[in-house]
Amino acid sequence: MHEDDNLEALPDELVAELKKADKPGALITAKVDRSIADLAREQFESRPEKRRRVAPAWYAVAATVLLAVLVLPISSRFGTVDDGLYADVDNSGQIDIADVMTLARRDGEVTQAELDAFAMQIVSLADTGDTS
Repeated sequence: MHEDDNLEALPDELVAELKKADKPGALITAKVDRSIADLAREQFESRPEKRRRVAPAWYAVAATVLLAVLVLPISSRFGTVDDGLYADVDNSGQIDIADVMTLARRDGEVTQAELDAFAMQIVSLADTGDTS
Protein backbone atom coordinates (compact mmCIF):
# COMPACT_ATOMS: atom_id res chain seq x y z
CA MET A 1 0.00 0.00 0.00
CA HIS A 2 1.40 3.38 -0.98
CA GLU A 3 1.09 6.41 1.28
CA ASP A 4 -0.58 8.49 -1.45
CA ASP A 5 -3.48 5.98 -1.60
CA ASN A 6 -5.09 7.39 1.55
CA LEU A 7 -4.75 10.98 0.38
CA GLU A 8 -7.33 10.68 -2.46
CA ALA A 9 -10.22 11.54 -0.16
CA LEU A 10 -8.59 14.73 1.15
CA PRO A 11 -8.78 18.11 -0.58
CA ASP A 12 -5.80 18.96 -2.79
CA GLU A 13 -4.92 22.07 -0.73
CA LEU A 14 -4.68 20.01 2.47
CA VAL A 15 -2.60 17.34 0.75
CA ALA A 16 -0.19 20.02 -0.54
CA GLU A 17 0.15 21.56 2.95
CA LEU A 18 0.72 18.16 4.56
CA LYS A 19 3.42 17.29 2.05
CA LYS A 20 5.09 20.67 2.65
CA ALA A 21 4.99 20.17 6.45
CA ASP A 22 6.44 16.67 6.09
CA LYS A 23 9.75 17.94 4.69
CA PRO A 24 12.72 17.91 7.11
CA GLY A 25 13.77 21.21 8.63
CA ALA A 26 16.79 23.15 7.46
CA LEU A 27 20.07 21.66 8.58
CA ILE A 28 22.75 23.76 10.17
CA THR A 29 25.85 23.29 8.11
CA ALA A 30 29.35 23.29 9.54
CA LYS A 31 29.88 26.77 8.09
CA VAL A 32 26.81 28.13 9.89
CA ASP A 33 27.86 26.37 13.09
CA ARG A 34 31.35 27.94 12.97
CA SER A 35 29.85 31.36 12.26
CA ILE A 36 27.54 31.12 15.28
CA ALA A 37 30.41 29.92 17.48
CA ASP A 38 32.63 32.80 16.30
CA LEU A 39 29.89 35.35 17.00
CA ALA A 40 29.33 33.93 20.49
CA ARG A 41 33.06 33.94 21.23
CA GLU A 42 33.34 37.60 20.13
CA GLN A 43 30.33 38.51 22.27
CA PHE A 44 31.72 36.94 25.43
CA GLU A 45 35.34 38.00 24.90
CA SER A 46 34.33 41.65 24.81
CA ARG A 47 32.97 41.45 28.36
CA PRO A 48 35.37 42.12 31.22
CA GLU A 49 36.23 38.98 33.14
CA LYS A 50 34.51 38.80 36.49
CA ARG A 51 36.48 37.17 39.25
CA ARG A 52 34.67 34.68 41.31
CA ARG A 53 34.42 35.59 44.95
CA VAL A 54 36.24 32.65 46.44
CA ALA A 55 38.25 34.57 49.02
CA PRO A 56 35.37 35.25 51.48
CA ALA A 57 34.58 31.54 51.61
CA TRP A 58 38.20 30.73 52.43
CA TYR A 59 38.20 33.45 55.09
CA ALA A 60 35.19 31.81 56.73
CA VAL A 61 36.84 28.38 56.67
CA ALA A 62 40.08 29.79 58.09
CA ALA A 63 38.22 31.63 60.86
CA THR A 64 36.33 28.48 61.80
CA VAL A 65 39.51 26.43 61.99
CA LEU A 66 41.22 29.13 64.03
CA LEU A 67 38.33 29.27 66.49
CA ALA A 68 38.32 25.49 66.81
CA VAL A 69 42.05 25.44 67.50
CA LEU A 70 41.80 28.19 70.11
CA VAL A 71 38.48 27.43 71.79
CA LEU A 72 38.56 23.64 72.08
CA PRO A 73 41.70 23.44 74.23
CA ILE A 74 40.38 26.24 76.44
CA SER A 75 36.99 24.58 76.89
CA SER A 76 38.56 21.21 77.64
CA ARG A 77 40.67 22.81 80.37
CA PHE A 78 37.57 24.23 82.01
CA GLY A 79 35.64 21.01 81.51
CA THR A 80 37.80 18.98 83.90
CA VAL A 81 37.45 19.29 87.61
CA ASP A 82 40.64 19.22 89.61
CA ASP A 83 39.27 17.96 92.87
CA GLY A 84 42.52 17.06 94.62
CA LEU A 85 42.80 13.30 94.56
CA TYR A 86 39.82 12.94 92.20
CA ALA A 87 41.46 14.58 89.21
CA ASP A 88 42.46 13.82 85.64
CA VAL A 89 45.67 12.02 86.59
CA ASP A 90 46.55 10.69 83.13
CA ASN A 91 45.75 14.02 81.36
CA SER A 92 43.30 12.38 78.96
CA GLY A 93 40.83 15.23 79.24
CA GLN A 94 38.30 13.30 81.31
CA ILE A 95 38.16 11.70 84.71
CA ASP A 96 37.64 7.97 84.30
CA ILE A 97 38.79 4.58 85.61
CA ALA A 98 42.09 4.99 83.73
CA ASP A 99 42.93 7.78 86.20
CA VAL A 100 42.39 5.36 89.10
CA MET A 101 44.69 2.82 87.44
CA THR A 102 47.36 5.45 86.82
CA LEU A 103 47.15 6.61 90.41
CA ALA A 104 47.37 2.99 91.64
CA ARG A 105 50.68 2.50 89.83
CA ARG A 106 52.27 5.27 91.88
CA ASP A 107 53.69 3.53 94.93
CA GLY A 108 53.21 5.15 98.29
CA GLU A 109 51.22 8.21 97.14
CA VAL A 110 47.72 6.97 97.95
CA THR A 111 46.17 4.28 100.10
CA GLN A 112 43.93 1.49 98.91
CA ALA A 113 40.99 3.17 100.63
CA GLU A 114 41.58 6.38 98.63
CA LEU A 115 41.78 4.37 95.38
CA ASP A 116 38.55 2.58 96.25
CA ALA A 117 36.82 5.87 97.03
CA PHE A 118 38.04 7.38 93.75
CA ALA A 119 36.86 4.35 91.77
CA MET A 120 33.48 4.37 93.54
CA GLN A 121 33.00 8.05 92.69
CA ILE A 122 33.74 7.42 89.00
CA VAL A 123 31.54 4.37 88.55
CA SER A 124 28.77 5.52 90.88
CA LEU A 125 25.27 5.29 89.48
CA ALA A 126 23.90 7.71 92.05
CA ASP A 127 22.87 11.23 91.02
CA THR A 128 25.74 13.57 91.89
CA GLY A 129 23.72 16.72 91.20
CA ASP A 130 25.83 17.58 88.16
CA THR A 131 23.49 18.71 85.37
CA SER A 132 26.10 19.47 82.74
